[in-house]
Amino acid sequence: MSTKPAIVIAQGSWQKGSAWNLFVEKLRAAGYPAEHVDLPSIGSTATPLPGLPEDIAAIRSVISRFRDIGRKVVVLCHSSGGVSGSNAVAGCDNVSGVIYMAAFVPLKGKALTQAPNGPPQPWIDVQGDRYFLRKELLAASLFHDLDEESQNNAVDEISYTSAVLFEGVSTYEPWSEGVPCAYILCSEDKAFHMPNQLEMAARLGPRAVTTSIKSSHSPFLSMPDELVTVVTGVADKFNGKAEA
Repeated sequence: MSTKPAIVIAQGSWQKGSAWNLFVEKLRAAGYPAEHVDLPSIGSTATPLPGLPEDIAAIRSVISRFRDIGRKVVVLCHSSGGVSGSNAVAGCDNVSGVIYMAAFVPLKGKALTQAPNGPPQPWIDVQGDRYFLRKELLAASLFHDLDEESQNNAVDEISYTSAVLFEGVSTYEPWSEGVPCAYILCSEDKAFHMPNQLEMAARLGPRAVTTSIKSSHSPFLSMPDELVTVVTGVADKFNGKAEA
């Protein structure tokens, strides 16, 4: 039986989970069990709106499910998912590594509102307890390397995020606790700029794996095949060898 690790995706804010479907399918086709986590903070109608604790619990429940069947896990964190993903791995002994992709690498005791290039940004529309995106700005800032039809589809996959998520304080740093970490730089990202990504990657320390992909903020949409190669390559390094 294959011992390839499962890839658990801690996505960023706003995008509906269906935006990750193709990438998840390609990971599975490559032999890696993969699961995207639907985050409660996106599009919720609950009162009060869920935030960071609920997102952490959702990711941790998926990690625990893989642990129960004896499967190692690599957590792939995208954008603001760097915060929820980092905190979700605390105490999980089946996590073999964390990959940050154009993601925030949160310091203990800090919230996203205190991070470099953190919210609010010009393309964020704050409406009370919800953060929306200004859809007229998304193609240029998030999806510029997609064709027009794909850009329109990506914009349609956008919802709102609970404002309280961005105020949630991080309490765990995987890299400081001996968890192997890596950073995937998205070199053409116009939303989370390279200087900010490099600053985040540097927090992981000199032993962290750093690689790059020539994409916008969403390579799982614009170049999923290339991203599968990068992610599985890093996952194999975490697990000591490439599995057949």
